[in-house]
Amino acid sequence: MPPRARPQDWERYFGPGAPRRGGPLRALANLLIAGTALTLLVGGGLVAVRFGLERARVSAGATASAIETSNAAVLATRTARALASATPPLSSTPVPAIIGRGSVLAGGNLRSEPRIATETVIGQICPGDAIEFLEQRTAADGATWYRIRVIASGGECSPQRVSVGSLGWASATLLSEPAP
Repeated sequence: MPPRARPQDWERYFGPGAPRRGGPLRALANLLIAGTALTLLVGGGLVAVRFGLERARVSAGATASAIETSNAAVLATRTARALASATPPLSSTPVPAIIGRGSVLAGGNLRSEPRIATETVIGQICPGDAIEFLEQRTAADGATWYRIRVIASGGECSPQRVSVGSLGWASATLLSEPAP
């Protein structure tokens, strides 16, 4: 059985010097303050993550642009080297006889030599390009190569496209049959 309330207890619990308890309003205020602080922390974290992702996206775009520029410069250097090594001076170059004419069926690389190697790439030939066949060779693996001259372009296809008048070697798999 609970003890009986005594009149002096009133003064001890509710008098001017009694310890204060928060009550329901204080609990509500504490919950609101804690909730606000938590919301600010979570919101700030989300903003920081979004900013980091945007920064990474911008950085990736800049890196891709730099790689593209670098690749274009490397291709231009390789093309210049291949043309310099493949084309002897005009005074000592006899004009080759034309085997026939044809066109490019599938785009691919025009090369300084009839072999597949990175350093032999001059540029790209594109489907529809009109060509002259100048020479034919069969490689050790049985692949047929033609030395060709591009005489007309067939439309836009690649920024690395060779210009009209370019000479080089192309695999027979990329070209039509020579026609007289």
